[in-house]
Amino acid sequence: MTRKRTIIMICAFGAFAVIAGFVASNDTLAFDTVIRQWFYSIRSQGLTAVLKVITYMGNWQSITGLCILLLIIPKTRMHYGVPVSASAIFITLLNKGVKAVFQRPRPDVSLRLIEQGGYSFTSGHSITSMVVFGLLIFLVRKYVEDRRTANVLTVLLCVPLVFIGLSRVYMGVHFPTDVLGGWCLGLAVLMIIVSMEDRFSKRKNPKL
Repeated sequence: MTRKRTIIMICAFGAFAVIAGFVASNDTLAFDTVIRQWFYSIRSQGLTAVLKVITYMGNWQSITGLCILLLIIPKTRMHYGVPVSASAIFITLLNKGVKAVFQRPRPDVSLRLIEQGGYSFTSGHSITSMVVFGLLIFLVRKYVEDRRTANVLTVLLCVPLVFIGLSRVYMGVHFPTDVLGGWCLGLAVLMIIVSMEDRFSKRKNPKL
């Protein structure tokens, strides 16, 4: 692992630990309330329709479909399909474990714009989108030779990475700290995954 990735990983884990500590002590009310009230204040019929589409991009059905598509296409199978699918499975299992430990209830059902079950911390959509779309960005910039195409794909992949998490607060199914915690833990795990992928690909092809 490079020094830069190590620093990012440590900082992300540290931030997650701080957030998790506040969540465990039920000491996030003021922060969560202020952020949630702002999101709820900008709700509108049009924005809700757009963010529903974005939030559903983080559903397990959408992520599974993306992984299957990458695995089916021969040109993307090994470079994209296998690492992204394996990472998606791992982060899903990890998040289930975190949820089981904290068992944080979701925001009140009266505030929700969509139905959602299970525990709240951390946001599965946020942590999964960070790992899946973050890894795709890394792989695109690694394997796509045309820099203009790589830049366009990077921008497009940043949209779900960021806005899926934000949409969860807007939809009323998560607290802001759920999303922040998911992003931080996801980023830390992502640094480990990209380092492992780099090492594996260099062993397979020293020219990379």
